[in-house]
Amino acid sequence: MTASNLAIESVRGSSLSSLDGIPQSMELKLLTTLDGLINSWCERRVLRPLAYLLPAYPGALAHTDQQFQLLEALKNLKRLCRDHLTPEELRLITQAHNFLDQRLRTRVI
Repeated sequence: MTASNLAIESVRGSSLSSLDGIPQSMELKLLTTLDGLINSWCERRVLRPLAYLLPAYPGALAHTDQQFQLLEALKNLKRLCRDHLTPEELRLITQAHNFLDQRLRTRVI
C-alpha cells in the first residue's frame, strides 16, 4: 500500500471527514481521519478505542518518537479493539497504520 492510497481520500463523503477547503498534505489527512475517529467514538461513548489512541495522539507528528507511539497505538487498536469498531473504522485504522509504518520505514532505513 502506498501513501497515495491512504483511506482518507475515501472518507471525504462520509461523516468521519470534513476536509473541504483544507490543503491536502498526507499528515493533515492522517490527523483529520484520527480526529474523525475520535469524534465518532466520543459520540458513541466507545471508551476502549479512545483509551488506546488518546495517550498517543500528538496533534502534530513533529518527532519520530511521537510517530512510533502513534503507530503502536494504531497496532493495538487493530489487535485489541476489533469488537468495538465498525468495519469502516477498522479499515481506516488499518490504512492509517500502514501509511505511518511505511513513512517510518523510509525514514529509518
